[in-house]
Amino acid sequence: MTQTKFVDNIKNVYKKYQDFVGKFVYTDFYLALVCIFTYIGWATKCAPLGITIAVAIACIALLAIDDILPLTVNLFSAALLVYSFNFDDYTYMWPLAIPLGLCFLFFLIKNGRHEFNFGKMFFPLMAIAYAMLIGGAGTLIKQDFLRALPDFVILGIGVPVVYMLFNHYLKRDSKRDIPLYFAKSLMYIGLVISFELITVIARSGEPVHNWHNVIWDVGWGNRNPIATYLIFTSCMTMYLSTRFRQGWIYLALGIFQYACIVLTFSRGGIIFGMISGVIALALTFIKAPNKKLHFFYIMLVLVGMLIIYLALMKDINAMFGSLIDRGMGSSGRIGLYKEAWALFKAHPFLGVGKGYMGSNVKPSAIGIYFFHSTFFQIIACMGLVGVVAYVYFYAVRLKILFKNIKNSFNLFCLALFVGFEGYSMMDTGTFIAYPCMALVIVITLILERVQTDFSGYVTPYNYSTPWGDKIVQKENELLQKLRGKKQVKSN
Repeated sequence: MTQTKFVDNIKNVYKKYQDFVGKFVYTDFYLALVCIFTYIGWATKCAPLGITIAVAIACIALLAIDDILPLTVNLFSAALLVYSFNFDDYTYMWPLAIPLGLCFLFFLIKNGRHEFNFGKMFFPLMAIAYAMLIGGAGTLIKQDFLRALPDFVILGIGVPVVYMLFNHYLKRDSKRDIPLYFAKSLMYIGLVISFELITVIARSGEPVHNWHNVIWDVGWGNRNPIATYLIFTSCMTMYLSTRFRQGWIYLALGIFQYACIVLTFSRGGIIFGMISGVIALALTFIKAPNKKLHFFYIMLVLVGMLIIYLALMKDINAMFGSLIDRGMGSSGRIGLYKEAWALFKAHPFLGVGKGYMGSNVKPSAIGIYFFHSTFFQIIACMGLVGVVAYVYFYAVRLKILFKNIKNSFNLFCLALFVGFEGYSMMDTGTFIAYPCMALVIVITLILERVQTDFSGYVTPYNYSTPWGDKIVQKENELLQKLRGKKQVKSN
């Protein structure tokens, strides 16, 4: 065999590999595969199993795809592999970063040869980064600044990097149903989160009436981060109920995730999750292609919920009794808000900086003192400079959201943001770079990029499966036969 033929054979093999993987990553099978192994790796507490498979799947995809969208599920499910805060459980796996990094570099070089643009959210993100960087200038001592430096790198620089990567490598094609695939990715992630939470509860052995005394911890987060993440995933799952003929499945899965928010016993998460959920449920009916059928689906799911309640009445009543026992106290937040206001009055222009350490709560795992409110965190740590930066950030975001607010995806994102931003007014969501703000900024980019109102039923899924064309052909043939029969009857 000559060298030329050998090279041609290699090219042909790679092209077949690229064609198959390039189609496979847009299927439910790929999304489910990533999430199933994520849950298995977490449940078995086996880092070599979970991380190795996750890296292997990501590398296989990176070598074939020409679009960053399929990596959404890999990026935002990776956190769910973390089953403990003991970094020694994972650090010995660092050699896997080498093949992953090389494959990612290959993806960047292969697919980055087109004109670069910053996108509409880049400069608002830079404004926030600048406000974070100079926050507390003249007040913070060197040690405080260095303590906050990792947070600045992750939130102030990392989130804009995620935005630029998705902006540059998200394939530009107005005909692609990007919202559908993105929502499917989050739905599967939401199911992993829900099963992890249920697994922790089942393993605890705690009686239902004592659940209000237990802080469920899945490793990567406790009840508050779990509730925050589920607000994202449940809204996107409800959106899917308007896109498929089998809408009742997605209604049920969405309500299941909202129910898991209740299981977290995160009071703010429950309140704003339910507000978001009611809005999303109403939108499923408003945007349903067949409102009569969708109303039937809603009734079907409600009947199913009633049957489950009657079967588990004692335990469910005990759970709500335990939730009531937990009460609606402020958990020290009032003291934090007073502290933040006093700091703002003392340092109104630049605040005291992200490295400030107060005495009302323990610092987070990354050494940041959280005031558990977007507003109070901004005024205390960044002062008026931070207020201006965030007003700019929210103004651009909301302009992007409301530009095509009648579009189905925009409306469900509105429901999502109501839940997330509302809850963040009493928690830390907007100052958690990953997954929260990275998700927010990717959603905003999709809203910025997608102008078409992708609504109505879609079959097959995203029209991108290896066998999609054949299914479309069969469905069209069936529709033609049905139309033919109707015409014969009418004649």
